[in-house]
Amino acid sequence: MLALYLLLTLGVGVAIVVGIVKTQTAVIEGKSWREWAVNREARVNQIEPARRGDILSSDGKILSTTVVKCKLYLDLGKKTEKDVHGKEKFAGAVNDSLLFASLDTMAQMLSDALGTHSKDYYVDLVKKERQKANPSQCFRVEREKIPYSVWLAISRLPGWKNCVVREVDRRSVKYEERSHIYNEMASNTVGLEDGEGSGKFNGLEGAYDSILKGQDGVYNSRRLTKGIWLADIPDEDETIERRTDGDSVQKVVLRKRVDGQSIVATIDTRIQDVAEDALRQSLETFGGKAGCAIVMEVETGYVVACANLARETDKNGNTRYVEMRDWNSAISSRYEPGSTMKTVVMTAMLNDPKINIDTTMKVPVVKRIFPGSKKVIEDSHPNGDSLSVRKVIEKSSNVGMAELGWKYYRDRRTDLVTLMKQVFPYEKLNLDVKAQEPNYLMNDVNNSTDDFLRITYGYSTAVTPMQIITFYNALAGGGRMVKPLFCRAIIDNKGRRHEMPPVVMREQAFSKESAKIMTEMLEGVVNFGTAHGVIKDNIYHIAGKTGTASTHGMGSGVNNASFAGFFPADHPRYTCYVMLENMSTRTFGTQAAKVFKMISDCVMAIDERLSEDLFAITAVDSAKLAEEPVLLRGNQKSIAKAYRLIGRAFNTTSPGSRWVVYRAATQDSPSVYQAETPAQGRVPNCYGMSAKDAVEMLHSVGLKATVSGFGKVASQTPSAGSPAKKGATVTLNLR
Repeated sequence: MLALYLLLTLGVGVAIVVGIVKTQTAVIEGKSWREWAVNREARVNQIEPARRGDILSSDGKILSTTVVKCKLYLDLGKKTEKDVHGKEKFAGAVNDSLLFASLDTMAQMLSDALGTHSKDYYVDLVKKERQKANPSQCFRVEREKIPYSVWLAISRLPGWKNCVVREVDRRSVKYEERSHIYNEMASNTVGLEDGEGSGKFNGLEGAYDSILKGQDGVYNSRRLTKGIWLADIPDEDETIERRTDGDSVQKVVLRKRVDGQSIVATIDTRIQDVAEDALRQSLETFGGKAGCAIVMEVETGYVVACANLARETDKNGNTRYVEMRDWNSAISSRYEPGSTMKTVVMTAMLNDPKINIDTTMKVPVVKRIFPGSKKVIEDSHPNGDSLSVRKVIEKSSNVGMAELGWKYYRDRRTDLVTLMKQVFPYEKLNLDVKAQEPNYLMNDVNNSTDDFLRITYGYSTAVTPMQIITFYNALAGGGRMVKPLFCRAIIDNKGRRHEMPPVVMREQAFSKESAKIMTEMLEGVVNFGTAHGVIKDNIYHIAGKTGTASTHGMGSGVNNASFAGFFPADHPRYTCYVMLENMSTRTFGTQAAKVFKMISDCVMAIDERLSEDLFAITAVDSAKLAEEPVLLRGNQKSIAKAYRLIGRAFNTTSPGSRWVVYRAATQDSPSVYQAETPAQGRVPNCYGMSAKDAVEMLHSVGLKATVSGFGKVASQTPSAGSPAKKGATVTLNLR
């Protein structure tokens, strides 16, 4: 009986279901049927955005990452409604007592997070809107997007849950966007988005976009119940067909989400910060239009700093120097370089197999008009009747360079251009940063004698700062030319680091001998030439060249000032180039040299390898003292007294300086003592000093000393150039 009852019950149930389906089918036809089917679709395509990878600095800081930000809208409506008894009551998002109780807190949060307005500004803004007869139910409090954490904290203020608007025009107020942790620092190099939500970037973001962005996931979801879906993610890419409207079919590739990989930039935030600060100080002092400063590793080509600043004037006439959006002047600006290009021309001449230039040969430097020329060529400062070839570079003589060009290439001008293109990277560098790289310019030297002569001293050709530093970096590398790189490594999704190897552009752009001779000349520029007295080369040696290019005609007083060089000159590790555009005073490259020195001092202190090498470098100087048994460095009066006691002449370039350091004789110059000024906040270099002088120097900068052994200082701890607070102790070991 029980079995029979169950069968009858089941049969009745099936009959009822069949009846319902028949009835539903009869009612739903055509378009209504398709809509009914879509509404009950059990599988839908979903997009799961991949997380974009981070950009890290070489010193381990996050430069760029993806953050959630929000637009802040408040519902300030004052709606009322009547209750069952006909009495009006408040029905808005938040009443006055709760709104104003937390208004100060909200305003302070915004002021602290953005720094654009005061707390009172936001308080007055909200109160003014609330007091209107019909206040907005979607009032935008701040045009700038605020951090999600701040937005969330505001939405959790007592009674504010419904006051904070979560959607505007059916779009969430929350956004994901790229954020530079260090704000404007190297912003164009790191990369900026080309318009909100465009997904197109410049800088490293643009160059490595395919690596950083990853791959969005596409999958189907099964509806478990209303509003709840379960992702059906395929193990491998799978192509399915999805019916759309009518009879059309769309092919959809289902795939897993793959987050973007991170990259490690070559930028070092410590050096970048110093480069930008030094550049900004100089521009603000002398009123320049713009400038850039680049620091590059000699061996690898890694660019550890790339500062680009330009003058910006607000509506009130106030000026400041900032990174201009979408303009990386180090890469994209093209200049007539001026005297820093003399090094290129001289290297080309030294590398010419058809001639043999004797650097001691005398060259006329008296102003003159050359045959076929229309312009008088003269030097900015008188240099007498003649200079040696070496001194032509040291003193930066325009006439001397023109005389050399005329002597060797007046009948083979194309040869000079060919030689220059062999030693200098004139073609686009195709850098791993998305930025406009212009083609170089060079006037036809065969059509104009003036252009031919001008090219010998840095005009009639225009190149980018990045091309110039690439050449000087090759000089530091003995002729080996490497490509500037901005990405040091890629970090995959498993945390494995893949290094980006150096890219050698030319294994030997010019001979090692040419590089050696040029390095000696560039050291002469610093020690005896146009940079002498500007760069106080004390603890380490610098080789470099000043540059001045008139931008509004000769004698206008408006110039581009530059300095290019490398350090330490004995064992080059870094190359640096500084360009100051449209300087309003005749600085002749010296102000750019000061910026260079500020940057190089920082690098020497930061790079532990260089701090350790300082003693090895000075030891080379010590060996040069064999013929003059006196101290390497110390108190000038004491050293001068020692010279008098042994009956030798004491040569000094700075008779008023308290501390001096020995510089050995060169081919053109005798041995000499130069000023050595210990830097505040840094440990002085005491190597080679007597105990008395070393202790006295340390005390002069607020440091204490402990001494062991006898003789001269052979080593010290902490090492020279290290940061040091006043009162710190330095241990001196004598032998």
